[in-house]
Amino acid sequence: MENNREFFELKYTAARARAARRIEEAALGQVVGVSGYTTVVEAQRLCEHLDLEAGATLLDVGTGQGWPGSYIAETTGCRLVAADVPWEALLEAKLRRETGVVKACGESLPFRGDSFDAIVHADVLC
Repeated sequence: MENNREFFELKYTAARARAARRIEEAALGQVVGVSGYTTVVEAQRLCEHLDLEAGATLLDVGTGQGWPGSYIAETTGCRLVAADVPWEALLEAKLRRETGVVKACGESLPFRGDSFDAIVHADVLC
C-alpha cells in the first residue's frame, strides 16, 4: 500500500463490493460483476467478436467498476487493464478480480499504440 489512505479506501470499498454482489445475485440470479448498462448477453457477444486467447491483453476504457472488461477477461482468460478517471470505481474493479488499473482519461491514455490485443469501451459517457 502506498499509504494509509489507500489501505482504508480498499477496506471500505471491499464492503460495498460485497453488498453489490449480494444485490446482483438476488436480482439476476448470478454474480458476474454487472455495473453498467451492458447486459451479460452483450458482454458474451463482445467475447465472441474479440476472440481473445488466454494471455492476450485487453484494455477497458471508461471501465467504471470493471464491467464488461472483467467478464471478458474471466470468460476468455485474457489479462485486463482497466482505465478510468474515478479512483473509487477503479478500486472496485481491482477488488472484483486481479486487474491492473490505471487512472486515466480516454482522451489521453498513457500507453503505446501496440500495448493491447483489444480495446473495449462500453457505457462511456462523453
